[in-house]
Amino acid sequence: MKRLATGLAALLLTVPLLGATCALAAPTGSDLFFGTPYLSSVKPGTRIAYDYKHVASEEKLGESFDEKLELNVTAPPEDASKRIAAVDIWRGDRHNEAGPFPTMNGNPVSLVLLERDVKEMAQLSKGSPFYIRNRVRDTIANGTVEAATFDYAGKPVEGWKLTMVPFANDPNKEKLLELAGRRYEFLFSDAVPGGIYAIRVVTPKADGKSNIIETSLTLTGTKLPAPAAQ
Repeated sequence: MKRLATGLAALLLTVPLLGATCALAAPTGSDLFFGTPYLSSVKPGTRIAYDYKHVASEEKLGESFDEKLELNVTAPPEDASKRIAAVDIWRGDRHNEAGPFPTMNGNPVSLVLLERDVKEMAQLSKGSPFYIRNRVRDTIANGTVEAATFDYAGKPVEGWKLTMVPFANDPNKEKLLELAGRRYEFLFSDAVPGGIYAIRVVTPKADGKSNIIETSLTLTGTKLPAPAAQ
C-alpha cells in the first residue's frame, strides 16, 4: 500500500514545534496548525472519519473525485500516552494510507491534504514542490485567524478560522498563473474530535466569477473502540 510520508515529514520538520497548548485568547496560525495537541485526549482505538471532495473544472486540471478518510489513533496497551496516528484513504475500492505520524501536535489529516496540494500545484505549474511547500509553510504562521461558529452533530461549536492566500504577493506568482490566487480556509475547535472540522481550498478563475479547482475536507464523525472484554 502506498504511503505518503516524505513531503509530510518535511512540513513537520521545517516548522518548530510550539508549546503543548496555545493561547486561546489570540492563537496564531502556527498555534492552530502545529501547536495544539488535538489528539492527546482521543482514546486509542478511535477512528475519526472525514469526507474529501476534489472538483476540477477542466480535464487538463486533473480528475474530480470523492474519498473517505479515516484517522486511526493507536497506542501500546501499556502506555496510552504513546499515541500514533495513521490515515486510511478510500477512493472507491482503492485503498492507500499515510503515516504513521506522531500525535503531540496538530492533526496529520491537514498535512496529508497540504502535501497533496503541493504536489498538484507543482505538477500544474511545472514548479518546484520544495519552493511551493516552503511558501505554504511560511504563510501558515502569518495567516488570518478569526473566531468562528459552526454546526457539528446538530450543535453550535465555537472555534477558529484560519485563512491564507500563500502566493498572493509571491515574487514568482506570474509563473503560477491562476494558481497564485489559491485560497485556504481551515476550521479548528478543541470541541470536535481531532481538532479540525473542515478544510476548504479554492482556486478562482482570473475574473473571480467561478473556481477552476475546489477541494474540501469535512469531519463526519467518529468510531469509538469496542469496550474491553470482561
